[in-house]
Amino acid sequence: MNYRIGSASSRGRRMRWASVTALAGMLALGLAACGSTGSGATTGANCPNTSKLHLVSSGKLTIASDTTYAPAEFEDPNKPGSYIGYDLDLAKELAARMCLTPVIQKADFSAIIPDISGPALGSQKYDASFSSFTINNDRLAKVDMIPYFQAGESILVPKGNPKNIKSIKDMCGLVVAVQDGTVEKDELDDANGKGPGNSGQTPDCASKNIRIYHNADQTLVNQQVVNGSADAAYADEPIVGYAVSQNPSKVENAGRNVAPAPQGIVVRKDNADLETAMKTALKAMIDDGKYLEILKHWGVDTGSYTTGV
Repeated sequence: MNYRIGSASSRGRRMRWASVTALAGMLALGLAACGSTGSGATTGANCPNTSKLHLVSSGKLTIASDTTYAPAEFEDPNKPGSYIGYDLDLAKELAARMCLTPVIQKADFSAIIPDISGPALGSQKYDASFSSFTINNDRLAKVDMIPYFQAGESILVPKGNPKNIKSIKDMCGLVVAVQDGTVEKDELDDANGKGPGNSGQTPDCASKNIRIYHNADQTLVNQQVVNGSADAAYADEPIVGYAVSQNPSKVENAGRNVAPAPQGIVVRKDNADLETAMKTALKAMIDDGKYLEILKHWGVDTGSYTTGV
């Protein structure tokens, strides 16, 4: 299947995403930062009025993340119970510029949007989420999303790509691993003719279904290819690249299958003050270079997204 620019993709996680013009408007802010020096330091005089932010816990920014998605968000191997990754470095810097303490909470990817948007304002489980959510219209119907990164989708295959898998069409009849709740999962289901029908993927495998192994933990999804239990895995390009870097003798990247599209920070629709404060902090991070510094540290600066800033 050819690249589908502007169609289904990534939890990378995307289906049809809002137009770039609309996304750019979300970032086009003329507000000043929270006294940031570019290193996360802040001055109290410029902190937002946190009493108006309807936070889960006073003085803290409670952030949900599916911490099985390295290198975006994952558990620190040297410090169990702590979480790292480029998404979480961005989240921690953004919280500091809002003069808040970041609290990263491990969450099931499928439950994050309901847990943020479902309860009444002030009773939500999390304030926001950094978890590689691709912006699409279905998600925008439930929450607001602040664009901050972009990623395509790739296919993880055994070393040498013995089944010559380069597209979803090539997966028909094969075992493919994918994470629950992702648009990659929707795409595979739609390819089988059994999905929601809104991913943009045609039912190319309706007569010879993909045998889908799905799991809530992306680490276990990748492992199915490493140990030979699956013919391929389908995920965001940075995640596939990281899996290859960890197992270079066993797996490889079969190439980008879907062109990059914007990902967004998930926030409630009815908490405008919090959303504005987060947009302000993000814009300041981009303007003073800290944003790009973080992405370069993780080797993912090609995914930078600053349109409209």
